[in-house]
Amino acid sequence: DILLYDGYDVITSEGAAAETIGENDLQPNALVMHQPSEKLIIPHPRMQEREFVLAPMMDLEMGGDGNEITHPVLNKSMKELLMMLIKNNAKSSNSDDEEDEYPPAHRVLPLPRGRMLVFNETIIQGILNVTPDSFSDGGKFSKSVEDALAQALQMEKDGAGIIDIGGESTRPGAEAVGIEEELRRVLPIIERIREESDIPISIDTRNARVAQAAIEAGADIVNDVSGGTHDPEMLASVASMGVPMILMHMRGNPKTMQALTNYTKNGGVFSGVVMELTARSKAAEAAGIPRWLQVLDPGIGFAKDVDGNLSLIKGAGVIRANCGNMPFLFGPSRKGFIGKVTGETDPAERDFGTIAACLVSIENKEEIRDACNILRVHNVKAVKQAVLTYEAIQKAKME
Repeated sequence: DILLYDGYDVITSEGAAAETIGENDLQPNALVMHQPSEKLIIPHPRMQEREFVLAPMMDLEMGGDGNEITHPVLNKSMKELLMMLIKNNAKSSNSDDEEDEYPPAHRVLPLPRGRMLVFNETIIQGILNVTPDSFSDGGKFSKSVEDALAQALQMEKDGAGIIDIGGESTRPGAEAVGIEEELRRVLPIIERIREESDIPISIDTRNARVAQAAIEAGADIVNDVSGGTHDPEMLASVASMGVPMILMHMRGNPKTMQALTNYTKNGGVFSGVVMELTARSKAAEAAGIPRWLQVLDPGIGFAKDVDGNLSLIKGAGVIRANCGNMPFLFGPSRKGFIGKVTGETDPAERDFGTIAACLVSIENKEEIRDACNILRVHNVKAVKQAVLTYEAIQKAKME
């Protein structure tokens, strides 16, 4: 299933035999090769049955200039073949037939020190704010490193796959925090967690200096709510470290974003978020952060009104499909739109609404197995239980 090239049957633009791949005047997808022994046929005759081949090729198809990679025999793009395979597998999942010869392919996110996140299930990212003005917990974990450590270890026990540490509140209207103060808040708890656990840690920051110091202290992922727009050095810094980056969609900054919720000129919130988030992904790729190290976040609660938030959650699969099927994170936890819908004014009492929003965001509506890969939440135990139950029901066979 690997495309091979040999100069004897590839030509240059002048029609002569090519000596190198660089001289090849044919598109890779135009090459069909049959060796006389019939032991090697390219592309593989059962390529369309193998998700572990189609999924990475679809990533290549979606990246770069966005041109389709067309199967030379079946005359279908990699995306079309993959969607057909997933749909057929879904139809047969309720039958009593034997298991598929090839299990589903799972995307992975490489982490420092040879570790990785495997997206074979919905990953819960537990929120650990070490700010005195957190909208949800009122600074509960900002005064004591040991209290913050206890919370991190409890979230890990409750099922968190990532701990997200933030030292600057980005709630609507929040004031910016100085870099030195942000460093003072986040570095001690990162170092302390690393003494007790190897759980993946993301650093929630808009500042390149904080991101670099956090990674050096033991964090694994940079989570930037500005998508790399706040600090002009952020994308280059993350690229130089070779770590994953979560790129969130936001307009303006925490003080101005709620005045920027009109997407009429962009054709609506869906089109606006897709266009602007895709632009940030391409900027990150151009800076040296490859697509396989990117996770996208539509920014629930950031420069969106209530209807915009509800629409993005309902259409999680649609927005992901339009962003090239890249890994997605949703963070509806205890957000203001839940309060508006339910009338609950205390953010800490919005976990029930949070669970509903989380389950809708992972619902498969677009024939994509994982419309959402990561859920960023405060109450890890509640959401983890809900997700495990929901996914078990989804996988149950109809007998």
